[in-house]
Amino acid sequence: MSLWTVTGIFLLLISSFAAASAQATIVLYDPLAKPPDVNHADRDEQIVKEKLLAKAKARWAEGGRCDGSSLEVIGAVDGSFTKAGVKQRAVVYEMCQTGNGFANNGIAVFENGEAVAHFAVEGGWNIGVSRVADLNQNGRDELAVETSGGMHQGYMGASLTILELMPAAARELGVFLVYTNECEVQAANKFCDRSYKLSVAPSARPVFTARKYLNRGDDEKPRWVVSGKPVTAKPIGGLSTKYESLR
Repeated sequence: MSLWTVTGIFLLLISSFAAASAQATIVLYDPLAKPPDVNHADRDEQIVKEKLLAKAKARWAEGGRCDGSSLEVIGAVDGSFTKAGVKQRAVVYEMCQTGNGFANNGIAVFENGEAVAHFAVEGGWNIGVSRVADLNQNGRDELAVETSGGMHQGYMGASLTILELMPAAARELGVFLVYTNECEVQAANKFCDRSYKLSVAPSARPVFTARKYLNRGDDEKPRWVVSGKPVTAKPIGGLSTKYESLR
């Protein structure tokens, strides 16, 4: 075998490995995974109050109840969100709760201690945030924000919003159901705990998949059991969340 043949095979193996690595599936939500107790630092709350609070208070001033006294940082993660190849930190905070399952929220990206993006959002009770490593392969990371819908007539639910951030705009790549205790078939006074493992295959047009899990335990000690095969995940329809730039 010639040197050129050996070299060609070696390069082919490298390119094949790189392609396979680029297509590795990213798990966005897993009901079996234990979330971190705290995923933000005291500095995150301090910088939100120093750099963002004034504009957030002005935005929500008409309500009268959203004065920042109940501000809470939900989570903060490092990555490259609005620009490829730079060190940034994204922070998700709750300005105030406005009802059962509803809140005025904020999302910001900091670079070198300054806000390079800041959005006001009328949404739900955000309960977690994580970084998604460049799922649409444009060099920038995305945010995954978990939101609780509160409790209505005993029913609860949670969704995961995948967000692509830019300096003056935010774009949802999808909002997906990740938990509910409402039965798939209507049944009076009955509750059916189900959750979904949400994954994505990175590409210019990412494909999301969901695998259903059923709780065979109870509220205190859930025991999630796989139910069925993975299917293409369908985004929740009928949503019209607006991300208002406060920069």
